Amino acid sequence: MEKEKQTRVKKNGQAAAAMMAAMIGLLSLGISNLASTLSKDSKQIIHEFGKAWIPGADAIGPYSGKESIMLLGWGISWLILYFVLRNRQVHLSKFTLIFIIGMALATLFVWSPFVDLLK
Repeated sequence: MEKEKQTRVKKNGQAAAAMMAAMIGLLSLGISNLASTLSKDSKQIIHEFGKAWIPGADAIGPYSGKESIMLLGWGISWLILYFVLRNRQVHLSKFTLIFIIGMALATLFVWSPFVDLLK
C-alpha cells in the first residue's frame, strides 16, 4: 500500500491582512496630505495632532501629524484585519489587486503635480 501524501494548505490570511493594513496606512497618509494641502484649518489640526506626542514637531510642520495619522491607520487596521483573517485561506490575487490600486491612489495623493491641480 502506498501512503498518500498529505498536503497541508497554509493559511494566508495573515499575509493579506498585512498587505491591506500597509495600504490603509499609506492611503491615510495620502488623504491627510490632500486635506492639509487643500485646507488651512485641516493643516493646523493635522499639525496639532502631531505636536501632541512628537518632540520637535514644530520643526517638521504638519508632516508630524500626517505620519501620526498613517501610523494610526496602519496599526488599527492591522489589528482588526489580523484577527479577522488570521485563520483563513484567501485568494491573494484579489487582495493584491486591491493593494495595487490602493497604493496607486496613495502615491497620487502625495504626488505634488496632482495635488497642485486640486488647489
